[in-house]
Amino acid sequence: MGGCKKSYLDQTPKDSLTPEQALSDESGLSSAVNGSYSDLRSVSAFGRDFTILGDLMGDNTYVEVKNSGRYLIQYNYTMSSSDGIANEMWANGYTGIMRTNRIIDADVTGTNVASIKAEAYAIRALLYFKLVNFFAKPFTDDQNALGVPLVLHYDPYNLPGRNKVSEVYAQIVSDLKTAFQTAPDLVNSSRFSKYSIEALLAKVYLYMGDNTNAKASAVDVINNSGFTLVSPANYDSYWADASFRDDMVETLFEVDADVINNNGFDDFAGMYFNGYSDIYCSQQLYNLYSASDVRKTVIQPGTTKSGAAAFVVTKFPNATSSDRDNIKVLRLSEVYLIAAEASLPGNEADAKMYLNALVAERDPSFAGYSSTGATLLNDIVNERRKEVAFEGDRFLDLNRLKMSIVRASNPGAIPGPLTISYPSDKRLSPIPLSEIQANPTIANEQNPGY
Repeated sequence: MGGCKKSYLDQTPKDSLTPEQALSDESGLSSAVNGSYSDLRSVSAFGRDFTILGDLMGDNTYVEVKNSGRYLIQYNYTMSSSDGIANEMWANGYTGIMRTNRIIDADVTGTNVASIKAEAYAIRALLYFKLVNFFAKPFTDDQNALGVPLVLHYDPYNLPGRNKVSEVYAQIVSDLKTAFQTAPDLVNSSRFSKYSIEALLAKVYLYMGDNTNAKASAVDVINNSGFTLVSPANYDSYWADASFRDDMVETLFEVDADVINNNGFDDFAGMYFNGYSDIYCSQQLYNLYSASDVRKTVIQPGTTKSGAAAFVVTKFPNATSSDRDNIKVLRLSEVYLIAAEASLPGNEADAKMYLNALVAERDPSFAGYSSTGATLLNDIVNERRKEVAFEGDRFLDLNRLKMSIVRASNPGAIPGPLTISYPSDKRLSPIPLSEIQANPTIANEQNPGY
């Protein structure tokens, strides 16, 4: 070694590219954004954790006694700072953000570069939206509370602290507005495009309590996107179809899981049916659906593995198929519910118009809502619970609305708390111990109770 030049030790790998080489042209940038979409499919993102916890930590689902050991501490609210699920969500989230940062910062020119970067901005916004909702107080509670670190450029030596919740949301809104300006045309439901980006923006505004902007964005999607609600007759086949869509029916954005790219036995759908079958619909939720509600058809009376009476979630029936269920992230039905909720308190007529437009496609025998005031808001929240059940939103909705979690007792369920009040320390995930130990800036910024 003493007889060699320094350049002998500084070699470029012959079988791989550096990030700078990989992102040096439009083709490389396109491949990189495909990789960013695959990050969303990870078990520690929408592929399971985000999606499962969003219902299990609320009041929609429970774990049965004969289980595989997954999500028990989350259901019981006994997490610690060394919790593996929180660590995985944090690590995967920031890995995905780092990859989008490289795409956004790449010095590349080309016909489609702006639209590719728009997708990266949207993916980064989506990841930050999930992270700030799991690891920080809701914007509607305390926008000055500690949020999550904003890391917008690749720097392996950066030791960031936690930004305020308001700063994180400001970045999310900025990313989505930037993405909207150069959004690509619709290809299919597995890619972000103009109106799926605007639908996410509407949802972000709703979580901020900014009803004016939430409604404006939601109404634009409803009126101008060209998307339609799935009809009652096609509801079951809509959920049974594991392929992405290009017909502009219902699905604005979903994470694709196909024959090759899927999570195998760790598939989120297998937690409910055709797999581990550990998690079941609560009787409390099931009883909210009327007999004529088509949404009841994807929840079937049955038994748990240990033989207790249960309601089996069959909304995602392809956990053992060669083509797995895609993970729905944004659907037009939710946009109608955003428009309805954001119309309050000032415009109850619009609130009922958007609410009843959706309900007419889900429960044709129901005459529609005529409620007012607090009762109308409660009706919208309940319809939201029924509509997006098992898609990962209920727990986060209860947090932003600062509502207690009130669970019903279910036969065959593991013991767990039936009431989790708001606020409660354990309704925030812990900043991972590994991050606390590795990053002195964040070492004193742990969430309370950990």
